[in-house]
Amino acid sequence: MNQDDPLKKLIVSNSKDIDRQKMADILDPYVGFDETSQIMNFKEEFRTLGTNVDKLEMVLLADKARSLYFQDRKEGLSQSEILALEIMPEGSVKSTLKKLADPRKILKNAEGKYYIPTYRLGELFSKFKK
Repeated sequence: MNQDDPLKKLIVSNSKDIDRQKMADILDPYVGFDETSQIMNFKEEFRTLGTNVDKLEMVLLADKARSLYFQDRKEGLSQSEILALEIMPEGSVKSTLKKLADPRKILKNAEGKYYIPTYRLGELFSKFKK
């Protein structure tokens, strides 16, 4: 490997190089994590999110942050795990997942769990910026 190679600037030490400060600032008013159980706890402000799309994106963004902080945790939530959070009615979860999955705003991993792709983080940071 040539040290003078201009392509070297494209090499990152961590493929999950994410602006953790922005992520924390966006999530802080809406969600927290229990240090022991790693369970998401929704704050009162979460209920003010306007649409089911906003709520689901916030949950999946929080799940991404949780997987980054708790390194033994893999990113992604199944439909049943989202339902268990009781953030919206069952029919709304299904339709909102479809609404976001069809245009690839969220993706599904091999285990059938949904997650926010890294390429959407900038868009979501702008969307939820207060």
